[in-house]
Amino acid sequence: MKPASDLILKMPIKDFAKKKVCDGHLFVPGREGRKFYVMKPGMYLDASFLKKHAKLNTVFDFIPVTDEEVVTDFLKLFKELKYLHFEKDLRMKSGEIVQRFQEVYAGGEHLLSFVLACHQEFCGVSEEYLSKMHETDLHLFRKSIYAAAIAIVIGISNDFYHYSMLKDFYNLTFALDIGLCDKDYSYFVAQACNEENKRPGSGKAWLVAQRASQSEINVFLSHPEKSHGFLKSHAHLLSYPELAEIALYQHELSSGSGFPRGIAKGQISSWEAVVMLADSFFEILDQYNFEENFLDYVAQFENEKLTSLPIGKVYRRFCKTLKYFHELSGVG
Repeated sequence: MKPASDLILKMPIKDFAKKKVCDGHLFVPGREGRKFYVMKPGMYLDASFLKKHAKLNTVFDFIPVTDEEVVTDFLKLFKELKYLHFEKDLRMKSGEIVQRFQEVYAGGEHLLSFVLACHQEFCGVSEEYLSKMHETDLHLFRKSIYAAAIAIVIGISNDFYHYSMLKDFYNLTFALDIGLCDKDYSYFVAQACNEENKRPGSGKAWLVAQRASQSEINVFLSHPEKSHGFLKSHAHLLSYPELAEIALYQHELSSGSGFPRGIAKGQISSWEAVVMLADSFFEILDQYNFEENFLDYVAQFENEKLTSLPIGKVYRRFCKTLKYFHELSGVG
């Protein structure tokens, strides 16, 4: 059953000891009935946060947003997919995953349930780097964990249904923003990334217009290369290590006008398009307004990247697949 949004639980810090991601709204009770908002759904529960509140023996006010049954359902489907070998079986099981996704999110379930299942099953990035992302920007980890999860559904929708492929999509997408972990990262860098996602080619100009420092501009321009370097030095994250090159494509365009390399026209494949589309769905923001109506958000999504043939094609197949299972299940 979907947790009620007004259900407030008393949650001692010890109950968070085994969690890596906050699965609800977390408040610290104050005097005179006041509450201080300390964690949003999808934020990383880093060791320093847990240690600090363990010393204080904090009892939080907690509003859950996830459904443990949904998380368990997806984990079961992922594990079943992992041990299949024949094409027919792989197609059927991956189809079950997308159908379950559609059924759950047509009903208004919070997207974080699926996101948590994906993180538990596929994420290979070490806690050291998860903490770095959290320390760089509280919302950077959250953006990455959402984008990486949606890459799984986009990948299946475009006939990438082998477990190893999906795991690579997850870790590739998650690692795209690790290159932003820099002492000169700032609010301006985050907003430039958001501008670039919506209007490719606009990020640097936006930074210049805002009179950002050269150090901030350098962080923005160099982060694809740094993310690529991270993946090259952590080849164990990928079943196909050569796919680390995809990290360089997150801000490239099929017209050849993107950065950092300005690739030649036609070099973006379906592999890159899956990752680029998943990354484009999410911005580095304080709050998301689509977590309980994600299917509507997908159908109404607008982004200049969709005019690029490979990305537009991947997006249309993603929408078509969700619509197919929507009609198949008779929902709506």
